[in-house]
Amino acid sequence: MTVTVRTPELVRQVEDWAGALGQSPQDVVENALQSYLDEMEAESIRQETEAFWSIHKELLTTYAGLHIAIYHKQVIDSDRDANKLTRRIEKRFGRLPVLIAPVVRGQRRDILWRGGRIE
Repeated sequence: MTVTVRTPELVRQVEDWAGALGQSPQDVVENALQSYLDEMEAESIRQETEAFWSIHKELLTTYAGLHIAIYHKQVIDSDRDANKLTRRIEKRFGRLPVLIAPVVRGQRRDILWRGGRIE
C-alpha cells in the first residue's frame, strides 16, 4: 500500500518536524498516524463501553455468564469462552476495535482495555 501526502503545507510541516526531531519524514508520518489511530481506537472502545453499560440490565437477561462482543453499539456475537469469541471477532473484523466484555451481575465498573484484552 502506498499513501501520498498531497497537501504541500502538510508536507512542509512533516519535513520541518522531521528535521527538528532528527527523524525521517516517513517516521514522523508513521508515528503521527499511529497516535491518531490509537486515539480513534480508544474513543471507539469508550463509546462501546458506554453502550455496554447503558444496556447492561437487558444484557443480563440474555447473556448472563457469557462474554459478548459489541461493535457500533450492538451485540454482534457471544460465547462462554472469551478466547474463542476473540478469535472469531479478529477473523471477522481484523484490527478494528470491538469491545469484548463479560456480562456479570454487579455494579458498574471500569472495563480496562490492555493490549487487546479486557481486565
